[in-house]
Amino acid sequence: MDVERMMSDYRGVWYCCGTVNVLDGNNHVYSGPMATYSAWHRPMAVYAPAANTTYFVFGNERNAPAIGCYDHHMRTYARPFVLGANPDGDAHRNPTLLMDDNGHLYVFYGAHNDPTLVLRSERPHEIGAWRACADIVDPTTSYPQPYQLLPGEMFVSYRERSGGWRSRVSRDRGETWAEPVDIVEFEESDIYAVSIAETGDYPRSIHLAWSRLGGGTEEEIRTKHLWARRYNIYYARSDDGGRTWVRSNGTPCSLPVSEPEAENIYDCGERGVWLKDIQLGPDGRPLILFIDADPFTYVSHWKCGRLCGDGWRFSDIAVGDHMYDDGGMVIEDGSVTVYAPTTASQPREDGGEIDVWRSADGDGPWQRGEPLTAGSDLSHNNVKVVFNHQAGPGDMQVIWSYGDSQSPPATRESRLFAYGSRMEGARLIRSR
Repeated sequence: MDVERMMSDYRGVWYCCGTVNVLDGNNHVYSGPMATYSAWHRPMAVYAPAANTTYFVFGNERNAPAIGCYDHHMRTYARPFVLGANPDGDAHRNPTLLMDDNGHLYVFYGAHNDPTLVLRSERPHEIGAWRACADIVDPTTSYPQPYQLLPGEMFVSYRERSGGWRSRVSRDRGETWAEPVDIVEFEESDIYAVSIAETGDYPRSIHLAWSRLGGGTEEEIRTKHLWARRYNIYYARSDDGGRTWVRSNGTPCSLPVSEPEAENIYDCGERGVWLKDIQLGPDGRPLILFIDADPFTYVSHWKCGRLCGDGWRFSDIAVGDHMYDDGGMVIEDGSVTVYAPTTASQPREDGGEIDVWRSADGDGPWQRGEPLTAGSDLSHNNVKVVFNHQAGPGDMQVIWSYGDSQSPPATRESRLFAYGSRMEGARLIRSR
């Protein structure tokens, strides 16, 4: 490992995507600071109680996978460690992170219709030495989401090239991976999913929410703004390590789940849905943060879906100006706080100022708090919630990216910010 790679600082990748159906005056559908992109990359940060440290991964300025950590006792960030390289500047290749019961860290990266590469830390709770594990053997994977659901077993779900959502498990710390389980398969539709797992005693349930990509002919894509539009929200849960899945009322699903068989909890009609986050309330039931947007104008309605005893309830949070504004939910002492760029700093571009919206239980009404950022020249975006942050001291619960969302940008510099409810104001992440 050369010194340049070891001594990298907390700077992130700038990335742009989409040239069909852009707003007038825009060169891309979305662009900007993408160190913590996207909503489907999760977890990207994990709190370790044994070390009182939060570990987090990101795509650095060269789009290489990097890992850093924050020592909550010393209140300092270690220098980030660059783990490898990606072949291009595609932020869809950003890393995700898992920590096992022994404190070993696993980083999954490189996938955007390519194999997912996996690394394991040589020593528990240390980021300075790594060894390669077996790749996720599917040749075409995207958005790996790893968790530990059963003792000694790593579970990772991801999208494969046909567009379906599948999973694999490893029982030997990533040395081999079992045959895949196809969870969702919609005919001729790509799946975009977000997941969250329980912490604590085994077995740990995992909750999956997903939407489907819109299709259409080239003419329909051009005239009806079908490019990359996601439709509806579907839901399923597994209580046995991903082997079987059930709907929200506990009835079993046949695998792979097809569109006619799927539990559609939110029908968006001809609008579009962009999932942002999924978290668990104190009762173990999921809450889903998403945007319902008009793809012709990008006017975006932030909403929260909450599973209650009598079914799903949905509440309105705020109105934004871009469907690729990305926020996250922190659930603390039963109350729900959304950190999201709902105020534009660069109008009609993705990202903005990080606002604070609170609800007593996630079912509304939502009250606007003091914003985390204001008067910014550029855009804050891609908020990621620290997994297991509830066990931590509360001074680092979310991280996000900051940079120029215009294309072409005046600057490609992208930085990382962090915040926790028991600290004063957002802070720029800098190594010691």
